[in-house]
Amino acid sequence: MKIQITSFLACSFVAVLSLMSHHNGVAEEQNKDRTGAPGSSQPCTHCHSPAGNVNTTSTINVYDADGVAVSEYIPGTNYEVEFKVVSDGALAYGFQATSILADGSNAGSFSNPGTNVQLEDVNGRHIVEQSDPLASGVFTASWHAPDTGAGDVAFYMAGLGVNLAYGNSGDNHHATAFSLTEGINNGIEELAISLPLVTGKQLSWRAHENGVLNIYSLGGSLTSTVNCSTGATAIIDGLDSGLILAQFVPNNTEDFTPLTWKLVIND
Repeated sequence: MKIQITSFLACSFVAVLSLMSHHNGVAEEQNKDRTGAPGSSQPCTHCHSPAGNVNTTSTINVYDADGVAVSEYIPGTNYEVEFKVVSDGALAYGFQATSILADGSNAGSFSNPGTNVQLEDVNGRHIVEQSDPLASGVFTASWHAPDTGAGDVAFYMAGLGVNLAYGNSGDNHHATAFSLTEGINNGIEELAISLPLVTGKQLSWRAHENGVLNIYSLGGSLTSTVNCSTGATAIIDGLDSGLILAQFVPNNTEDFTPLTWKLVIND
């Protein structure tokens, strides 16, 4: 089920108004969550009156270990999150963000804050925000995905382009949200899985994990079974001619998934 990203984004124009009144970040200085996520604070609308005819855009991207942007996460995996703010004529940028599950609890954990980025906590909610304005507008942090079964994750971000006057006008803001669906963790070791080898009436297969190798007729009847040990070769003799199904069922189904092959046994 996809997380419904609504809540305070409908009034996102107020979600970042006070970010840069305190250049160290409002979580640190005010103990406030102003990310726009459900349950976040509504800031004072007198701060940071926007400049006219200036466009500000905030974006969130999540990258895997190969630097590829992802739309789903693998439970328990490390990622790099980029929070980017772009604004016409801004001299520097600030932001505040969080990641939550459907019930509003923290999703995963942040670490390794990048340049001018700090990690904070506001009433139990983890916050990543600017420690000082940054000229590039590109803020980063590492993110460790939650465990299996956590469900979809929503990132919320409030971004601000500022004129560094540290006053109440001339700054521009934009709030955004980004959702990751939960992927399937097949286990890293499965990347080197071998294929079954058929020689005459014999099937041999080198197991990558402890489990059971079952042989079924095309009609679904179990005809043979053998226990498998990690790294050992399982052998089944006397197979009937025709099409068969070979299925490996690992003992550890949390980290590894069952595998099935359709094979031809010649006369």
